[in-house]
Amino acid sequence: MILLLTTYSILLIALSAWFSHKDKETEFFVAGRKVSTLRLMVSKFAGAIGVSTFITYTGYAYQFGFGIFALLIGAVAGYCLFAFWAAPILNRLGRAHQFLSQGDFVSHQTQNQFSGSITNGITVMIQFFWILLSLVGGAKVIAEFNLMTYHYALCFTSIVVMVYVLLSGLKAVILTDIIQSFIILFFLGIIVFYFANPINDSSFLSNPQVSRIKIGQIIGLLLYGSLSVFGMADRFQLSYAAKSPTAARNGMALAILPVILIAGLLLITGLYYLSQKTGVDPDLVFLNVMMEQLPTHLFPLLMLLFFAGLMSSADTSIFAVSLHLAEFINSENKRRTTRWVTLFSVLLAVLIASFWQSIVEITIIGAAMKLILAVPIIYLLRGGQYSRRYTSSVIGGVLGLLIGIKIFGPEPLLAITVLLGTLFGLFVIRGAKEN
Repeated sequence: MILLLTTYSILLIALSAWFSHKDKETEFFVAGRKVSTLRLMVSKFAGAIGVSTFITYTGYAYQFGFGIFALLIGAVAGYCLFAFWAAPILNRLGRAHQFLSQGDFVSHQTQNQFSGSITNGITVMIQFFWILLSLVGGAKVIAEFNLMTYHYALCFTSIVVMVYVLLSGLKAVILTDIIQSFIILFFLGIIVFYFANPINDSSFLSNPQVSRIKIGQIIGLLLYGSLSVFGMADRFQLSYAAKSPTAARNGMALAILPVILIAGLLLITGLYYLSQKTGVDPDLVFLNVMMEQLPTHLFPLLMLLFFAGLMSSADTSIFAVSLHLAEFINSENKRRTTRWVTLFSVLLAVLIASFWQSIVEITIIGAAMKLILAVPIIYLLRGGQYSRRYTSSVIGGVLGLLIGIKIFGPEPLLAITVLLGTLFGLFVIRGAKEN
């Protein structure tokens, strides 16, 4: 299996190197602003369905029960709203004003650079959690297969992703996402084939452990699913990179279909396992199910699925962190600066992931952080202009997050406190007439 992973890694790096030698700056940062509907759809799908998704969706279902479907319902609503409303707006503005970062849109709408800088800072923190999630999840899986120790696996996977992102930036992310999306779909199809019989009998859904529902958790998961899409930088970057508003809209919309299919399967998988066993580490539910249901000769394919999933989500987050962090550095060579920041970001993520290894905790806190920007961004997309209201809403979300962590800890209820904080910040100074 090590040979398989190494060969796959070399292939990704070689492809990125091949395309990097003729890259222009726009190719590196926004893929030349000529991404088609199909390429955008595939990249969005691959970025959304990574190793962290396999682990967290099954882990969420195992930990929170049937109420987890509120997350899926909210996600469908949020994706549709973003695709048919926000993506075309962002594409038109991005092409007209050469936006690169999430903060560029905010600065333009508010005519205030400070608001854009705050946005980029929050974006760096949000996406950094997703780097942690991908690296921790991938390293745990590789360690469970006894291919490497956790720390060796952490270093190996982070180096591979970092190298091809350094080479070609967003262009490499989209290129490798195309390859990885087909791998994910193909191998998940094999898994579904072997796993269809155990979950064919839906009686397990009536198990008391499975059918438990907590209203507070449902509300939190519903809010997260519907609003978090507005707080993630990769949605903005892909919208900027699309070749037209129509491509941005259709690519985002079509990506919803495979995401729903796979997310639904993962949730049912987690609920089924909950009906069979309790007391299992939620981080390892998906892996345990696969190892128990699949024949051993398919384990190498399962390992490749995890590895492709790790790459598809980690590279997106690494590039987003690097681009937005580089915005704080004055430099004549923006691409070189972004590459140095990429190196720093990955090293810091590896250091933190060496100690913090709880995937569910990382996901819940990271997900709540995404909501900090959701309401303020929606305010601007609806035509809002006042930087004071925008900044106040962001600060309210940060305070809501800190208060929620203090009261609830890493629970889905954090989404409620963050949302209340952003709304309070937005309306507490309603009517302000200055930027």
